Amino acid sequence: MPSAVQTVAALLRAPAAEVGFLLRRSLRWRRGAPQFRGEPKDELFADAPATAAELAALAEAYALAPLRAAASVSHWLANLACLRGLARLADAAGVPMPAAADGAVRAIDVGSGDFHYAFALQRWLARHGGGGPRPVDLLGVEVDGHGVYRDGRARADHADAHAALASGDDARVRYEVADFARRDWPAVDVATAFFPFLSAYACLQWGLPLSRLRPRRFVQRAVATVRPGGWLVVVNQTAAERAELARLLADQPVRLLAEASWRIDFAPWAASTVAQTGTLWARAATG
Repeated sequence: MPSAVQTVAALLRAPAAEVGFLLRRSLRWRRGAPQFRGEPKDELFADAPATAAELAALAEAYALAPLRAAASVSHWLANLACLRGLARLADAAGVPMPAAADGAVRAIDVGSGDFHYAFALQRWLARHGGGGPRPVDLLGVEVDGHGVYRDGRARADHADAHAALASGDDARVRYEVADFARRDWPAVDVATAFFPFLSAYACLQWGLPLSRLRPRRFVQRAVATVRPGGWLVVVNQTAAERAELARLLADQPVRLLAEASWRIDFAPWAASTVAQTGTLWARAATG
């Protein structure tokens, strides 16, 4: 929970956030997708054999070899963290992942940032629960995709690279810069939202203007996008945001299937994950 001073400081940044967003949206800077430069990973977790064994088993079960070869260490760890959280949450739910009649899983990820976890998300959608991999059609949506990184490329440039790495065989992964809350979307089997902005403080910390903060509309649109019987997965940064999510979902046709801590202990940013929580909701079969 931010202090009063932190909240005031964030609100003072609101005009700059609005101007910055409008400039980014107007310029629509793109330079092209970057090339991945893999880093050695053999010595990771050398002093933590239990963690090494757990993550090696996870990587094998979800066929992460292409990602391991291409990714930097931080990219690799972020995908492992995402995949472990998703797998644990779905295991806790104890029901099969929803899929279309043709066996494919159609999914949308909302607030994708640079979509660095696209590979893990696609592999989870395709392989969780065992059996042969399911065809996956995954779309990542990000409202602020034109921010420029230190390498001179836009957030969307990096996202396109991650989406391309996650595509292939029976997987189609795409990325779109759009305001999810202001459009209708085709129905999906699974919708995911990692750390959605449900408060002014979180929104401004990211640098997104308050004019784009519509938490109730966002939640309603997310639920409406999930077909009856499908899943909505949400990961929140704090207990306060988790409580706000529950409040916003209280009148929606969903029920909670599972909840689990999203805390990790094997990455340099582990301390920032202490309060993170993942929840999995099922859309009512009717309504």
